Amino acid sequence: MSPIIRRESTMALCVAAALIAALDGCPTPPVQPVEPANVLPIAIGMEYAFPGLAADFAQLRAPAVKFMPDLIGWGEMQSSATASINFSTLDRLVREYQQAGFRECMIGLKSESAWASVQPFPLEPSPNLAPKPEYMDDYEAWVGAVVERYDGDGIDDFADLEHPLRYYEIGVEFSSFEPEPVEDYVAMLEVAYRAAHNACSDVIVMHAAILAANAFIGDPGPGEYEASFAAVDERIMFHSLDDIRAILDRPDLFDAVNFHALSYPDEIEATVEWLNYEMAQRGYTKPLVISDTGATSFIGWGPATFCDGTPDQMGLMLPPATEADRCRLAAYFQQLVAGDQATTAWVRGFCAEEMIKGVIVAAQQGVIFFNTAFMEDLTPMQIPLFRASAGNAPWGGMVEGVIHWFRQEHSVRTFYPLYYALQQLVDHLDGCDTVERVATESTVRLYALSNSADASAVVEWIAWYAPTELFLPEDPRPETEFSFNETDADIAIEALITGVGQTEPDTVTSAGPAPHVLTLTPTPVFIMPSTAR
Repeated sequence: MSPIIRRESTMALCVAAALIAALDGCPTPPVQPVEPANVLPIAIGMEYAFPGLAADFAQLRAPAVKFMPDLIGWGEMQSSATASINFSTLDRLVREYQQAGFRECMIGLKSESAWASVQPFPLEPSPNLAPKPEYMDDYEAWVGAVVERYDGDGIDDFADLEHPLRYYEIGVEFSSFEPEPVEDYVAMLEVAYRAAHNACSDVIVMHAAILAANAFIGDPGPGEYEASFAAVDERIMFHSLDDIRAILDRPDLFDAVNFHALSYPDEIEATVEWLNYEMAQRGYTKPLVISDTGATSFIGWGPATFCDGTPDQMGLMLPPATEADRCRLAAYFQQLVAGDQATTAWVRGFCAEEMIKGVIVAAQQGVIFFNTAFMEDLTPMQIPLFRASAGNAPWGGMVEGVIHWFRQEHSVRTFYPLYYALQQLVDHLDGCDTVERVATESTVRLYALSNSADASAVVEWIAWYAPTELFLPEDPRPETEFSFNETDADIAIEALITGVGQTEPDTVTSAGPAPHVLTLTPTPVFIMPSTAR
């Protein structure tokens, strides 16, 4: 769950989750599986998956998915230390999404339990979701039982399992969603790692995702990280850099380094650079996973619809927004909350652009798993009560979902631009195994997409203009002229799908030879020899 939303909005999302929390495991009718695209070394996933959505999202051909963690936490699956573990919800999710064609299903294992946690939510002032010492063995048994059921080794396996489940998070974010002291979290992580690997040696266990967000605004480097992290508001940095480093000090307790990217696409590069530094300082290298993402939010961790409060009453500014933009953003978010049609259409296109950029940047940075957000709008967060405290994120869904109480599942009412944009990206990445950044001026992003194993494969590119200042619906669309010199051939320039109701991309051509003079905007464009498509 996105930390931009914080505690008050977490309760709102839990309302939606609670509507199907009593899933009884009744099977969803099988669907014709869709073969995922052969997409890079990065697994492109989607979050958060509910029952009923697999068939529609399989059409995107993205190979991975992350289940809604609140449906399958320890407290949801086991009602007491003496109760049996209820796998019905997780079984249903695994069955439905694997039968639809998904190859990788990420599981977030949340330890929160009303009966076993030291101090579960909503107890205040100091929640602690780690198991009480007397229940640590029960926690270990639960983690081991989940991994064993879905590891595909023929021992106690789920009968309908088609592929082993490999990716497990121990807690979903090292922030206020894992509020316990770091020593308690590390002790829990140690138990969970042992349980998971005792059940299956091939699982990829991840620590709760690191959240850094605004720590990289000033482009800090070694020797500057301490001051940069210390300056970040505690609403983001619930745990300190020292706490994060206490986890990174224990590479024996995780198989991949896990972080969240919730601010802006450039944050990914800065976070990877920092994590590579931290790993190098400790003498190890681990693969990187981005298990939770969000489009550039402008404001988060607090209200965005007014600008005349004290700093602790208002949300935090996120790049490219600055404090000088607050009142203009308040008017923008007031329009969003009021349901203004034009503003809503704009933000849906914006979120599609930002998420696709995030996938490309992460792939180039060597990330092995990237979850796009979100499968459904965060509808509760769109109502006036919550004052846009998650910024743009609630309007960043791929679809408008409908909850069916009696069928205990979700369905799709409306498809939004991100759905078609992701489908478009996957089609272009199909068969590629390499994403390389091409050197350009600083405000132009150009990436080459290729297949290193096939010398005859047609190389494509993706490009966009990356202005450094905030722009909103009322502003002129930022643009720049760019001389594209990568090929002398005629090229087709295909714009990313960003329009509400749009299902096919707009394409123009440019005759060779180079240079091809292109007008780039923040909307990514795919560039290819005109005979390639």
